[in-house]
Parts: sequence; structure tokens; C-alpha cells
Amino acid sequence: MTNEEKRFLNAIANLGCALCRKMGYGESPCEIHHIRNIGLGMGVRNSNTNVIGLCPEHHRGATGFHGMGRKAFERKYGVTQEELLQDTLDLLDDGK
Repeated sequence: MTNEEKRFLNAIANLGCALCRKMGYGESPCEIHHIRNIGLGMGVRNSNTNVIGLCPEHHRGATGFHGMGRKAFERKYGVTQEELLQDTLDLLDDGK
């Protein structure tokens, strides 16, 4: 991992959970969630720059992405991980 990737991942982590923020819950600690590119095949991460922050529950909990799966997650919360990524990137751009 490059120093630039480390700085980027730290910036993502400092923003907190993208879903909690979208739902109006405010700041919450997060884990890095790698968005998988369907075209790359099952279980292949896209990159260290195609990531969002998700709190432990929204990441790997029973009501989280890995607990429910992509389709159920998107149905439950009405947002895709790609939309959360765009929100996150917009926030990072606003902070520059």
C-alpha cells in the first residue's frame, strides 16, 4: 500500500460511517468497506480508493452489508454503496 493510499484511507476513516451520516445519526467510528466491482469476479476487491467507511454494524453486522448482502442492504436503506461512495468523495472534495 502506498503512502497516498494510506492517507486516503485515513481520510475516509475520519469521516465515519457513510450510512450513519446519510441517515442523520451523526458521527460514528467506521471500518473500511471495499466496494467490489462485479466485473472483477467474486471476492475480488476493486482497489484501496474505491472504499467507503461503514460502522461495524452497517459493515459486518446483522443489518449491515456483509450480514444482509448487497441487494437486501440496498433495499433496506434505499441507497447503493456507489451512491455512498459518491457522497463520501463529495465530502472529501468539499474539505479541500
